[in-house]
Amino acid sequence: MRAAQFSAGLLGTLAILLALIILVAIPIKVGAHLADAKRKGILWCGLAAVIGVVAGELAARLIGGYIGGPLAAFLGFIIAIRYLLGTSVAGALGLTIIAVVVSLLAFWALAHFWLVGADVNNLHAV
Repeated sequence: MRAAQFSAGLLGTLAILLALIILVAIPIKVGAHLADAKRKGILWCGLAAVIGVVAGELAARLIGGYIGGPLAAFLGFIIAIRYLLGTSVAGALGLTIIAVVVSLLAFWALAHFWLVGADVNNLHAV
């Protein structure tokens, strides 16, 4: 492998990683502004997304058997958002809902304009 090939592969990987962080952090940043969070920066929002996923997974593993895995993961994500961004519990709940809606709209737009592998014009029911 030549140095130019390695450099192009590394730059492509970094570009994809940056796009992923932006697609996840921007909806949380929008929600943080609407929920009047204390910390609204893009880095805080990206960190909140990463820590929220880890906290959700941890909560699902620890208490998922009692209340269900998805509900435990949702609560873990809300608690992480609440403490990292400095919102109230109601603000964290609203922020999570706003972030999910904005993320779904962004992924729909990506699929609609053929920027991902889904062909939304020819979906067939099974």
